[in-house]
Formats: sequence, C-alpha cells, structure tokens
Amino acid sequence: MAKLGDGVARRIGHQRQADRGGYARYAMPWMALVGALWLAACGGPRPSGTPSQASTQTVTVVSVHDGDTVRVRDARGQEQTVRLATIDAPELDQPYGPQAREALRERALGRAATLEPRGRDRYGRTLAVLWLPTDPQPQDLALWLVEQGWAWHYTAHAREQPLTERWRYALAEALARSSRKGLWAQPDPQPPWTWRRAQRSRTPVLGHRRPDSLPASAPTGD
Repeated sequence: MAKLGDGVARRIGHQRQADRGGYARYAMPWMALVGALWLAACGGPRPSGTPSQASTQTVTVVSVHDGDTVRVRDARGQEQTVRLATIDAPELDQPYGPQAREALRERALGRAATLEPRGRDRYGRTLAVLWLPTDPQPQDLALWLVEQGWAWHYTAHAREQPLTERWRYALAEALARSSRKGLWAQPDPQPPWTWRRAQRSRTPVLGHRRPDSLPASAPTGD
C-alpha cells in the first residue's frame, strides 16, 4: 500500500510540474501581447525618445570585447571602453557567450553610433546606450541584442531607465524567451550575474534570482 501511495504521489508531482510548464508556455505569449498593447498605448514601438543632443557624441565602434562591452573612438581620435548600460550578456566562458560577442561584432564593428552616456561603472568604463543610425529611426543596440536572444535585460538598473524603455526591454526579453531565440534555446540558461557570483565564491549558487535588490548606484556587471 505504501508503494502504491508513493507511486500516486510521484505521478501527481509529475503532473503538477507538467502543468506549470504548460502554463509558462501559454502565459508568456499572453504576457508579451499585454506588453505590446501597453507600449502601443504609450506611443508604439518607436524608441523611448531619441537621445538628447547635448549629452551625446558620435563615435565609431573599433573593437568588441564581449556581448555587452565595446571600444569606441570619437571624432578627436580618443578611445574609451563602453559597457552597454541596460543589458547583461553571457560571459565568454558561459554557453552562448562567444555567440553573443559575434552577434554584437557583426552588428556594430566599424559602424558609426551615437553614444548616450549613463555614468561609469566601478572599472571606469562608460555606461551608455549606443544608437545605430538605421532607417527610419535610430536603433538601440542593446535592445536589439535582447530581441535577438543574446542578452538579458539587466533589471538591477531598470529603475534608472525611462519607464517606456524599461517596458520595451522587458517585452523584448519575454518575446525572445517564448521564441527560444539565441541563448533561450537552452532549457535553463544561467544568468551572468549568477555565474559571476559562483565564480567569485567558487561554490555552486542555487537559483537564478535577478539582482533586483541591488541599489541603483551599484556597479553594472562585468
């Protein structure tokens, strides 16, 4: 009787797990649809305002370090390292890290871009949004990476984003997840902030909790 009870409990557990998986598969497209409708009410899919001309500069992307870090050169020939402020891409030692770097390299290397600075991180790198000159409107390079499934929306700093921009990133990630694009082809991709924490401690880190509890002034990831 005990064995029979154990078998029934296992079947119930498996069914519940399947139900949760089915719910996630069906819920994600609906969440994306709700987000799309919300964005339409806020003004449609255009970027959340073009960058202020007073705070931007035109640069050329001269090298790509990884999926969220590039080197740029301005009109005076001065170079600086730019960390895309709104995303976190897989580290190069992680699955899909090299692919994310290659996607960014193919998209941006050698191209002119508008740099919108958003501070500096603890390594002295410029935190910024890079806008590529595309038709009919500039393209947020980091948002494109999220849309293609090569990066996470870096929610630790989401409060620093304009509201509509924040929702566009969240929607882009939801759509990439539901479509299993890029790194989302993995059954359970490990976020880079979890991976970095595990590397620093050299012990397994359980769970993939987003670093939402970090203060707004906390440095962006590596």
